[in-house]
Amino acid sequence: MIMSYNKKKGLGVGYMSTVKHEFGGIWTKQKLDIIDNYLEFYVKALKNQKFRLCYIDAFAGSGTVTIKGGREITGSAIRSLKHEFDLYQFFESDEKKLDALKEQASLKFQNKNVQYYNTDCNAILTAITTFEWKKNGWRGVIFLDPYAMDLSWQCLEEISKTKAFDVWYLFPFMAINRNLRRDGKIDNACISKLNNILGTDTWKDCIYSEPRQLSFLDDHDLEKTDVEGVKNYILSRLKSTFPTVSDKAALLKNDKNSPLFLLCFAGSNPSRAAKELSLRAADYILKNI
Repeated sequence: MIMSYNKKKGLGVGYMSTVKHEFGGIWTKQKLDIIDNYLEFYVKALKNQKFRLCYIDAFAGSGTVTIKGGREITGSAIRSLKHEFDLYQFFESDEKKLDALKEQASLKFQNKNVQYYNTDCNAILTAITTFEWKKNGWRGVIFLDPYAMDLSWQCLEEISKTKAFDVWYLFPFMAINRNLRRDGKIDNACISKLNNILGTDTWKDCIYSEPRQLSFLDDHDLEKTDVEGVKNYILSRLKSTFPTVSDKAALLKNDKNSPLFLLCFAGSNPSRAAKELSLRAADYILKNI
């Protein structure tokens, strides 16, 4: 047992689920292809090394995603099982979705070492350092694809401390941008959410500035930075936490060209060789979406 948490028992092969995970568009396929390509690279790159490999999907879903137009595609968790990791850990807070995922995995990949957790991944990821992954010869990849603004920055800080995992984070760009009101007048509930997802309360100083032309009135609105400015701030936060962060993060957009997510890559291993290898691969994949 790698991490000391209770895991739910899997379902029998005869269980048939009707759960559908309906969400997404063209960007859904883009993110899944990027993760798929990186996992393929990662396993090949470490194939002749002595490490044991772990893949963690922190928001694993139901195994499939029904995107716009009714097309059903394979989700990240099932895709990961094509790649030769020694351990797979799938976290999903929705029990019905997790049951559907178990069913698919048991039918298609019977001999894989898979652990399932019906829980909020924040509780597990903030305790990830209770096991000494690097010291015990483990390396791995974590995919973070949160629902809205559900992921705490503390999870990222703890993952970085392992020095063993590469991270792909589908940052909820639109969700955070909506909370960052243009005039800077943000209510306390939204401020709390922003502090949690960004891991600091100093974001306002970086994202907002005084207007260039002040009004003769004392009460004036702040000026918010543009999309590129918000993107750069998110990357700067990642760089303050991880030794490796790709500057090629992909801003995934909907069919109206509005930014939805920022797909970011970060590595926790501080060794020069690991940093150079992972960054070269991540940059290449992100540049060739």
